[in-house]
Amino acid sequence: MRGALGCGFGVLSVGGYSRLLEPRWVEINTIGINISGLPKRFEGMTIAHVSDIHHCKYVSREFVRRCVRKVNALCPDIIVLTGDYIYCSREFLFPVAEELSGLQAREGVFAVVGNHDNKDQTVHVLSKAGIRVLVNEHVALYRKNDYLFIAGVDDLWRGRVDLRRTLQGTDDKPKLLLAHNPDVIEMAKGADVDLVMAGHTHGGQVNFPFYGHQVAYGRSGVRYTAGLFYEGNTTMYVNRGIGVSWLPVRFLARPEITLFTLQGTKNRKCDEAEGLTSKNCPGDLASECYSRMKC
Repeated sequence: MRGALGCGFGVLSVGGYSRLLEPRWVEINTIGINISGLPKRFEGMTIAHVSDIHHCKYVSREFVRRCVRKVNALCPDIIVLTGDYIYCSREFLFPVAEELSGLQAREGVFAVVGNHDNKDQTVHVLSKAGIRVLVNEHVALYRKNDYLFIAGVDDLWRGRVDLRRTLQGTDDKPKLLLAHNPDVIEMAKGADVDLVMAGHTHGGQVNFPFYGHQVAYGRSGVRYTAGLFYEGNTTMYVNRGIGVSWLPVRFLARPEITLFTLQGTKNRKCDEAEGLTSKNCPGDLASECYSRMKC
């Protein structure tokens, strides 16, 4: 009897946590991204990444507003949004756009659409909110004479991804690509893209210990569920999003806001070199040894 009661209490506790606590317990992850050939003026540039808001009856306007405040508190240089702004009904689009209009970034807010978004309406409404929506196109972001490219593709499921058109007119400067679906990495890795920022998966949304992710949101199954991935010379980060779909629960997949800091690959080599010199060079020769590494 006690065992049954204990089991029942455990189920209720997990159910309450996954329904009432975790979906509102936002995690802020700070991640350094190494970019080959990053112009000097972009060293230390910060990018706040938000995805899969899914404003609906389960994801309240007040929660979206609170997330906007959290993003603004990070003081990012740019903000990127990778799709799925609503869930179930278009009536939520105008309220979520109004909240997102409060996002503040020194060099702009950029977005793409997801599979739950009506493309034409979403582009129109978000654009009126001061957000640049990229659909198979790119923009050059300048800091004096230095620049890099921010690109965005259509949704892989409901639209048509045209990476060739998206990158047409770019050169060898770094390319940062926004995509809702992480499966886009299969095309981007052969297209000289440095960083892909994606969402769509919700980090699995419900994950069980020892069993892992229970929901596969892409053709690659659970391969690109959440976090950092490396394919060739392309880095991808898959954000867990802040909303929910299908069921109003999250378990071991907290909602997420990500803050990236861009750094040249030289920084990583120098960090490694500095570690080597401290181990392998006598104290008096450490600085000389370090300088010979030409960092």
